[in-house]
Amino acid sequence: MTFEIIETMRSEEPSPAATEFMVQTRDGVELATDVYLPEGEGPFPAIIVRTPYDKSSRYTGLRFEAEYFNSRGYAFVAQDVRGKFRSKGATVPYALDVADSRDTLEWITQQAWSDGTAGAVGASYYGFTCWAAVASGHPALKAAVPQVTGIDMGARHVASRWSLDNPANISLQDLIQIWTNNDGYLIDIDWGSADVLALLDQARQQLGTSVGVEALIEGTHHQGWNNPYGDRNPWHTTSVPILHWQNYYDPGLAPEGFRDWRHFRSLTGSRHLHYLRVGSADHGGFKLEDVDAGDAKNPYLDDDTLMDKIREECGEMADFFDEHVKGQIPSTPRPRARWHLGHVGWQHSSEWPPPSSPSTFHLVQDGSGPHQLAIGPDAEPSALSWTHDPLDPVPSSTDIETFWYLLAGYPDERDLAERADVLTFRTAPLEAPLDFAGQPELNVRLEYASTSTHVFAKLQDVDPDGTTRPISWGRAVLSEPYGTDVRLLLDDNAYRLQAGHCLQLQIATSDFPYFLVHPGTEDSPWSARIKVAVEQKLLLGGEHPATLTLPVITVD
Repeated sequence: MTFEIIETMRSEEPSPAATEFMVQTRDGVELATDVYLPEGEGPFPAIIVRTPYDKSSRYTGLRFEAEYFNSRGYAFVAQDVRGKFRSKGATVPYALDVADSRDTLEWITQQAWSDGTAGAVGASYYGFTCWAAVASGHPALKAAVPQVTGIDMGARHVASRWSLDNPANISLQDLIQIWTNNDGYLIDIDWGSADVLALLDQARQQLGTSVGVEALIEGTHHQGWNNPYGDRNPWHTTSVPILHWQNYYDPGLAPEGFRDWRHFRSLTGSRHLHYLRVGSADHGGFKLEDVDAGDAKNPYLDDDTLMDKIREECGEMADFFDEHVKGQIPSTPRPRARWHLGHVGWQHSSEWPPPSSPSTFHLVQDGSGPHQLAIGPDAEPSALSWTHDPLDPVPSSTDIETFWYLLAGYPDERDLAERADVLTFRTAPLEAPLDFAGQPELNVRLEYASTSTHVFAKLQDVDPDGTTRPISWGRAVLSEPYGTDVRLLLDDNAYRLQAGHCLQLQIATSDFPYFLVHPGTEDSPWSARIKVAVEQKLLLGGEHPATLTLPVITVD
């Protein structure tokens, strides 16, 4: 395993359109804060964004978002979170964002240009800081748009309940790159044999100690839940309108965000406060419709694409804030759920997922090639076996960095079907388009020669030319000794499988290096020294039919 620093990212100078202030928190730490004011006398409502990715950088593009929001009559307040870039204090993720959000909102209300109201926005970690602002309970905050994030983002990021949830190298790499000190880093890791502790020694030697990394590794011993909200978890305290903003091709955080949505819509007293907007895009915002267009459609690399993205997305957010911060009633009522159907276009419904009809496929053994996803079950019982070898795990489709920009480098996964430790099931070519929206559901019985195991499921679209692209993911830790019935809900998507294409399902025991490999023993994947190959078995037909069910929809 090798560790290499590719680039060090230090703070860029603030935009000349902004005035930088050092906002003091209750414990005396100064947070670097850019204020962009619109034309006119004011007072103005504010949009607050708190980020660990450099408020002044081209990467965040906040200076361009500020220009748009200013044009809509909002002051724009962009802040480096504590311990990052131009802000002071220790570099510690999550722990103080609720208090710092409240202190910043209080500072905003004391400015002469403020009308005493604000909305919060942000993506990824600064989507979490958006939830932290909501959790703060400050009365100035009237609405929020947390994007591509989840309330419990920290539960896997700086903690690991590895006996219950698949442990992620994705989190570890992010903590090293972002949460070591004030700077940011782009690193390249050759994961090799996945000796995590050796990797951390290299990171400490080259970059220093990361409090976030040390918290993650310490957490693997007690497997405690990470709660940065104290007694103000937004699941229980949210009282302002929220526009939940997710993208289907974000397997790292979309599952958390959809879980939040389902929680709030299950409530009776406050469910009316919650709206959903979900696109056919990845974590970075690259769209399904732009796959294979290359860098010309990548907002992080092309200025015109970035500006188009800001106009489209900030326009939707500003419309939400006009309604819920400024109190402007829209001429057309806002749909409860606005969602994109891949290869078709935008839809809306009174709920997510929309009404659907289950369409069930049976997993049927076929010795002549890929196994079948068939309409009817196989009456005769059978079993498919494979060996999970932790020293030769099933490879992830991309490197970890590309995981967050999955559609920008949309992987062709056809070669995975050649591996003996990947079970592949495929329909015949579809005679007509097939649309689904919601969570595909896998029901199978697995047996394994160990006390626990991992399972990874992947739904794919197979083009007539053989190109195989992922469209939904599922993962779980199985801890029922030696076998269990598995009901696995895969990640949400709304997607059209075109006529002539095949639907494909793959089942495996590893997905490395996205996730740590199960060692085949009872030891923690984070520290296991002994790794044992283990036989896995999937039961089919007879008393144990294995099925995949799609929530099929009809689109006018």
